[in-house]
Amino acid sequence: MALDEYSADLRKALDGLTPQERRFQPGPDSHHIDFTIWHMARVEDNWVLRFGRQAETVWERDGWAQRLGLPEQGSGFGYTAEQVTGLPDFDLDLLTEYADSVRAATLDFLDSLSQEDLDRCPDPKRPENSIGRMLSHVIVEESQHVGQIAYIRGIQRGINK
Repeated sequence: MALDEYSADLRKALDGLTPQERRFQPGPDSHHIDFTIWHMARVEDNWVLRFGRQAETVWERDGWAQRLGLPEQGSGFGYTAEQVTGLPDFDLDLLTEYADSVRAATLDFLDSLSQEDLDRCPDPKRPENSIGRMLSHVIVEESQHVGQIAYIRGIQRGINK
């Protein structure tokens, strides 16, 4: 339910935005909406597929870097302001297709889990991160990013516009 809710909020926040509005940065050291939506999809893909399932990501498996013209490696975590600003333009519909593919893989993973799996730690290098903790983190982080997108939209268009 949480995944569905923040996905609906994201679609609402993106609805009708122009490419210029999606690239607006409130300050020189801040991010833009395009960066954030790319980062959100990459984060879910990496946490759920690579960490949780210990499998190849949707990004790698389906060649999304080449299809979108975006960096093959990384998710935007730790990017400098210059890297954020320099993120190549991409087709939003195509990125949404990637995000939907990630979400389908996430739901498939969730359906495969038992109650006991939530306490399991799939990566011995990260013993503090169980499957349950990872899923909690993904929901909180993604929800925060949706709020950032809505805020950047509001700066440009006003309240509820």
